[in-house]
Amino acid sequence: MDTRIVRKLVALCFFFFIGVGSHAQNSIDEIVENFSTLGSSRFTSVVDRDPKTRKIIKVVKVLEVQRHQTDKLRKVFLREKDNGSFSHVKDGREETMTLTVESPERVRIYMLRTEQTNPRFYGPAKVTIIVKNNTR
Repeated sequence: MDTRIVRKLVALCFFFFIGVGSHAQNSIDEIVENFSTLGSSRFTSVVDRDPKTRKIIKVVKVLEVQRHQTDKLRKVFLREKDNGSFSHVKDGREETMTLTVESPERVRIYMLRTEQTNPRFYGPAKVTIIVKNNTR
């Protein structure tokens, strides 16, 4: 096989996998940003910096929403489950979904916690996003 073709295939696969990971972070981050501006939600963001260099080490975002927004969050998490390491745990009525997306620059952890209030509905939800830069 011609080396130019092999190089093009490798580059194409590389860009495809980068795009898949960034898609997951973009759709979850986008819905969290949209919900954070609603009056019925609470949003907190904390930035951890290196005191010497002032570089960002870690960012933690927490969004708490009312029950009528929980289903949309669940659908986004389930849609993105193939774009990273995904875990879905149900313990009684409590449900936790975790998606971890890793890149050479950073690790992004998305966690959704909710409770099923009855067989058809979910209660309020809490989304935690942790973005940790890889140090070199």
